[in-house]
Amino acid sequence: MNEHLARALYTIFKPLIRLMLRHGISFGDVTRLLKKAYIEATEAELVASGEKVTTSRIAIITGLTRKDVSALRKENSPKLEHSTNHNRAIRVISGWISDAQYCKEDGNPKVLDIQGETGSFETLVSRYSGDIPYRAMLKELLRTDAVQKIADNKVELVRSAYLSTEDESEKYVLLGEDVSLLIETIAHNISSDADELRYQRKVLYDNIPQDKLDEFKALANRENQLLLVKLNTWLAEHDMDKQNTRSSEKPMEVGVGVYYFEKPAIKKEDKK
Repeated sequence: MNEHLARALYTIFKPLIRLMLRHGISFGDVTRLLKKAYIEATEAELVASGEKVTTSRIAIITGLTRKDVSALRKENSPKLEHSTNHNRAIRVISGWISDAQYCKEDGNPKVLDIQGETGSFETLVSRYSGDIPYRAMLKELLRTDAVQKIADNKVELVRSAYLSTEDESEKYVLLGEDVSLLIETIAHNISSDADELRYQRKVLYDNIPQDKLDEFKALANRENQLLLVKLNTWLAEHDMDKQNTRSSEKPMEVGVGVYYFEKPAIKKEDKK
């Protein structure tokens, strides 16, 4: 095995294993999932290269037994539901604080009529959430305390970041989606030429005083939100959901992910 890849995998596995231990997932459970993932990934690689997909060929490549491969190929793979609520809610909130029809000149969101032909929450949802009914979106944003009702017919945005704090299953959807997207980007960059690399950067310092963390979190949240709003505005303008004349083109899923991290720094003497 490539030593550098082995070290990277070991580093990735540890936080995942800590999460699995907290939820009582055994080594045997993970082994079965890993076998299934190996088989499906191998099948996809064989198809992409134009090779014939057979149980024997998969067993040779993966090192699994033909019996395991044959049995697992017949099983349905675990599928994560796409985080529709999360993605659509983010689009709505981003439109609320970036679209001149729904925000003030200083960028602060307007208080919106819930219903109306122009400048309402109803039209905001129609513009930015695709086919999600505005009543369902309002219920979701109220549930997560992102908005609040004023009287019976108006609504205001009280939090410009969306996070489903109660729906644990949706958090696991995001774990699967976001981690896999990051790994796909890194894997692409490992095997691609310099002119085909995807943007992948982070800023990291390992000697910051703990009493400065709140200040940096606030700075990071503010600046990251501004960036994401700008990128969301561009994507919303080019989304084919609103461009019927281009619906025949092949759709692509594209975006940028931003996340904050912190952990205790390794002491300098321990790095030696």
